[in-house]
Amino acid sequence: DYLGGFMTKELPTNVAESELEQPSSGGSSSVTSQSLRRDAGRINSVAEIEEVGTVLQVINLTQYPNISGGQVVVMPHKRIRRTKTVSAPSPNVVLAAVSVEYLDEPEVDVNDDKVKKLHKEIMAKMQDLLKTSLVYKEQFEQVIRFYDLDHPLKLADLIAGMSLAQREELQAVLTENNLGNRLEKVLAIVEKDLEFARLQSRMKSQAEEKVTKEQRRIMLMAQMNNIMKELGIDKDEKQTLITQFRDAVAEMTLPAEAEKVFEAELTKLATLEPSSSEYNVCRTYLEWITSVPWGIHTEENKDIKRAEGILDEDHYGLEDVKERILEHIAVSFLKGSIQGKIMCLAGPPGVGKTSIGKSIARALDRKFYRFSVGGMHDVSELRGHRRTYVGAMPGKLIQCLKMVGSSNPVILIDEIDKLGRDYRGDPSSAFLEILDPEQNNSFRDHYLDVPVDLSRCLFVCTANVIDHIPGPLLDRMEVIRIAGYVHEEKVAIANQYLIPQTEEMSGIGKESLVMKDEALQKIIGDYAREAGVRQLRKLLEKINRKVALKVVRKKDVEREKTEINLENLASFIGQPPFQSDRLYGSVAPPGVVMGLAWTQMGGATLYIEAIGHGKAGINTAIEFVADKGEDDEDDQAREEPKRKGGGGGSMKITGQLGEVMSESAAVCLTYSRLFMRELNPDFTYLEDTAIHLNVPEGAVPKDGPSAGVTMATALMSMALHTSIKPDLAMTGELTLSGKVLKVGGIKEKVIASRREGIKTLLLPRQNEADYTELKDYLKIGITAHFCDHYDDVYRLAFDGSLVPQLPFPSRGMSVVTIEAAAVAEVEAPTKQDEGSFSTVVPPTPLPSSPSVSLTGCVV
Repeated sequence: DYLGGFMTKELPTNVAESELEQPSSGGSSSVTSQSLRRDAGRINSVAEIEEVGTVLQVINLTQYPNISGGQVVVMPHKRIRRTKTVSAPSPNVVLAAVSVEYLDEPEVDVNDDKVKKLHKEIMAKMQDLLKTSLVYKEQFEQVIRFYDLDHPLKLADLIAGMSLAQREELQAVLTENNLGNRLEKVLAIVEKDLEFARLQSRMKSQAEEKVTKEQRRIMLMAQMNNIMKELGIDKDEKQTLITQFRDAVAEMTLPAEAEKVFEAELTKLATLEPSSSEYNVCRTYLEWITSVPWGIHTEENKDIKRAEGILDEDHYGLEDVKERILEHIAVSFLKGSIQGKIMCLAGPPGVGKTSIGKSIARALDRKFYRFSVGGMHDVSELRGHRRTYVGAMPGKLIQCLKMVGSSNPVILIDEIDKLGRDYRGDPSSAFLEILDPEQNNSFRDHYLDVPVDLSRCLFVCTANVIDHIPGPLLDRMEVIRIAGYVHEEKVAIANQYLIPQTEEMSGIGKESLVMKDEALQKIIGDYAREAGVRQLRKLLEKINRKVALKVVRKKDVEREKTEINLENLASFIGQPPFQSDRLYGSVAPPGVVMGLAWTQMGGATLYIEAIGHGKAGINTAIEFVADKGEDDEDDQAREEPKRKGGGGGSMKITGQLGEVMSESAAVCLTYSRLFMRELNPDFTYLEDTAIHLNVPEGAVPKDGPSAGVTMATALMSMALHTSIKPDLAMTGELTLSGKVLKVGGIKEKVIASRREGIKTLLLPRQNEADYTELKDYLKIGITAHFCDHYDDVYRLAFDGSLVPQLPFPSRGMSVVTIEAAAVAEVEAPTKQDEGSFSTVVPPTPLPSSPSVSLTGCVV
């Protein structure tokens, strides 16, 4: 059956809430919640209804059993307008009969942007409304199968039909013929409904929450008061303390074992008297366990460009470190989780190892914590003290988590190569668990004695010499070497960072000081030659302090800019500590060869001097000059080579050489004698002559095998009485068969070579890859030859027209030569986003290496 449905112009006056019929007490439960709608009822005249309505198909009609009225389910089909009245309603016939005409629906233009936009907005609002209101959701689920939501007109009819808007607004939607205007009106209706539903939901939630909390609190308080009243006790500080502990862990996610221990300790605290000594022990433990940020972590930065900008802003160079941090961010982004890692920054002092840790934390948006382990002997500083001791407390790692309030900080462990060891334990062994990604997810502190997850922490360790780190501990770290800075990089760092920072710290500002480029070049070249920039900073601070004093003394006079140039530089920082360029000029005398060494301060150069005099006795004697005070066993070991040698020469070694380097000198002497015989069987100079081999700077301890080719070449130069080629240096371990073995510290040694103005390097063939990976600007002006056998070292080190030629081809692999690059061909390091200098020029040859101030070196 079909009916015409029209809304009344006003709410029927004969139907009100007070007149709604209530269900009888004997009614079934299925109808007790049903009642008439407020707009239902009879009409007396057709004039009471609107002119525009809808054709309705009756789907189902159900009469209420116990109250007046019923429920009818209809389906609207088309809009109609009544034209005349056929019959009015009467007491016997409730429905009126009218003549109608069908109204055409507006056309839908699928290409109309306005219609598309309104359609999408209405859909979005409707989805929000369905999530907010259960009433709308129930109606929607009942009628959705009859509507096509992709059709704008059907969607508008559905929204208006479910809405609780004013009658006038709904009728306006029904009578609107323009599609755009109809959708706008429907959008306004659904927005009002959504706002009302949200307000209603919020008020309901607040009211329920308030009532629930209040009722629960009243009930618990009443019970507690009754219990305390029966026991005759009052509320004390202990109960308040227990409540505070529970509140502290309410928003944390404690592991099962930690939660079990917490509850046990809390129960124990409730039974102890405040005057008991165990009470304070238990209270302190609970304070610590509630201060650990269980399950709390900071959101990590996933913006690669932002992180890269922060790292470049704080530090110049250090590309390896920056690239590794960006890789860490990329992995965390792809995995969608916060990752932990263990890295070790190894390099000489003053290159920025400690400060880069702060930049890493800032780039990752993590909290930062630093502690130094230099000289640490007690394992309890890491693992904490057991609770049985008086004054026991957790270790550094638990203290770190408490201080930062996050479970994923960046933890900088400084000076890890200087760990101590004594009867109190070996801290390096404790680090085996802390710095192991497979174990630190359940780290147990001796004090807390519950597993703590450290796997999300980013550990950054710093060290000067990784050789001092135990092997098992070093194996757990990802080592990133920071070799130091060359002249150009120091100029850039000074202009971009050090000069502005020192000016700000001294309070003089940019207006009072002008640093000339040539003065800065001289400071770096003649005053601050270390691998880092710490000494350079000290010198700049000294200049700024003197300028500040000058400004204060002339405070009543107009300020004048102080210019630092070559003429007045010495008056600010004194005379340069390094006066001469080299011990020898470009060409060293016979028997003198320049070698390369690696020290804790970076790369350095050193000379090997050899001289022969007189004739030796019958027995070969290799004499080691030892320090006074060694025991008899060492003296006997030193004398052993004298009795076992074969030949007629002797060799004395001086220069405070270590055992490894002394053995390397013995190998070089044996091979040099053999090599001289291969050149000419009549060459017996090395076998018959007393030789003295010396390494200058005798106050500096030296050790290592990489000076083998240097010492052998010094002996050959002495025997042939011929100097090696000018501006040449070499490094490499030499075997008894003449093979040149790989050595370490190539980058540091190349930097030292550039500082000394060396033009030719002889390096082991196996170090070719290490040299190739260096930045191009580090190799400007240097020609590198990579030798596999000493035959090639001999050919390259000496002028072939001045020394005998080998009677056979080289016994090693072919020599690889990398020619020197011109300055114009290489892109030198330039200033970054901030800086006050414009051009970086390659430095002039600088004075000798800073090894004179070191405590030891490895060659």
